[in-house]
Amino acid sequence: MAGAKSTPDYEAMIAHAEAAVAALRDSFRETLAEDIASLEEIFSRLDKGVPPADVLKDIHSIAHNIKGQGGSFGYHLITSIGASLCDYLRTGDRTSKRSLDIVNAHIKLLKLVSDNDLFGTGGDTGARIVEKLATLTA
Repeated sequence: MAGAKSTPDYEAMIAHAEAAVAALRDSFRETLAEDIASLEEIFSRLDKGVPPADVLKDIHSIAHNIKGQGGSFGYHLITSIGASLCDYLRTGDRTSKRSLDIVNAHIKLLKLVSDNDLFGTGGDTGARIVEKLATLTA
């Protein structure tokens, strides 16, 4: 039939998109590990006398990226922890010892989730993490 329009193969297009996301997921996991290593290094600057405000500014920048990317690749727990950290840093002076301990707890939890590849919301473990962070940051 001349001039007839062909119907797009939506299933093939969806499969192609899913394959692309899966391939990017591995790249995200590598980037996430690098970002968490950067968070740890930045936090360690406190021991070298870098002012907490400077450290926290740099931590917020990386946490914001983590928050924005996690959910895109199915790591919703990573997004939740990143969002908690960003919110916490935005809501006041966080330079006290207790506040810095809470920031460090976020970093350690991000590492735990990344190292154990807790995908999605992390199930019961993820729920306990989110609950603990809500308690810590309240």
